[in-house]
Amino acid sequence: MPGEPTVKSAPARPVPDLDVLDGVQRRLLWLATRIVDVANRREGLEIKVGGHQASCASMVSIMTALWFAHIDGDDKVAIKPHASPVYHAIKYLTGELDRSYLTTLRKRGGLQAYPSRTKDPDVADFSTGSVGLGAVAPLFSALVRRYTDAHFEPSPPARFIATVGDAELDEGNVWEAIADPVTHGLGNF
Repeated sequence: MPGEPTVKSAPARPVPDLDVLDGVQRRLLWLATRIVDVANRREGLEIKVGGHQASCASMVSIMTALWFAHIDGDDKVAIKPHASPVYHAIKYLTGELDRSYLTTLRKRGGLQAYPSRTKDPDVADFSTGSVGLGAVAPLFSALVRRYTDAHFEPSPPARFIATVGDAELDEGNVWEAIADPVTHGLGNF
């Protein structure tokens, strides 16, 4: 039908070695848990700074599969806010984050509790946080990509992925974005 987006099928991917992915996810879980643990053991502070270990741990398998078996160089991922330590652990394992940052969660100039494009040393694709921004930013990025591909030189294929949780779906803007007719039929989100 004219004007409808075209969904291109992805090329066949090799089957990932599940034993390797399991080893990676175990390492990520340990690193992410340790990042939060160190943040909560600051000398001279009686109060813990938090870090949402359970919410973070719930994303380890999903993020392992995404980063090490599914996403390509042009794909963009919005990380659910409390999974920031997993994201930083991935960036460390892939050589994109210096080890010295692993002990800086929630410290000034250190790793952010929510992925941030402006404050984190390992720049995220999308800044996320409360109010459901991370859930809808990839949706509208996919929409903009569809527009620019239709009106200008098409860019390399890319997918826009949102990982959600932590009550993000309670935010009204998420459901407004999903229900918006212009977002229907996006094949790359």
